[in-house]
Amino acid sequence: MNRRRLALTTLAAGALVLAPTAALAYDAPGYGTTTQDAAPAAGESVTLRTEGTTPGQDYTITVTSEPASLSNDSIQIAGTKSATKTATGTSVTFTVTFAAGGTYTAAVKDESGRLVGDQVFTVASSAAAAAAGTSALGATGFDGVELAVGAGALVLAGAGAVVVA
Repeated sequence: MNRRRLALTTLAAGALVLAPTAALAYDAPGYGTTTQDAAPAAGESVTLRTEGTTPGQDYTITVTSEPASLSNDSIQIAGTKSATKTATGTSVTFTVTFAAGGTYTAAVKDESGRLVGDQVFTVASSAAAAAAGTSALGATGFDGVELAVGAGALVLAGAGAVVVA
């Protein structure tokens, strides 16, 4: 009984440790897709490079936003939402600019439509990027006065109900 419990506990711990790897980028065998910055600020251009390509073959990048409510106008790939380039060597490079903050997935596919690599980008909004760049001290204190008053009123109402009961 103890051995089975130990084995199940070890298996569960291993699953918890390996769970974050599901969020990593995918690369098909023989390919490697990289970027210099997976967390750019809005308005910054980033480069996505896929290694292991076949010279003369076309590769297409398609960028989608998550959630889908982010406007397609926030994605710029040489003016479009997807772009195709012909590999001139063993790599192909795309430049992408995100105009709005959010999470985006860039997928690179070969001519047959097979996914050869992808990359997730977490783009900081312009306001967040500007705030991160300031050297001023952070604000301290409590801005939830309304929340505290509401909680106090609920506590008093509950105490009154107990007294009446």
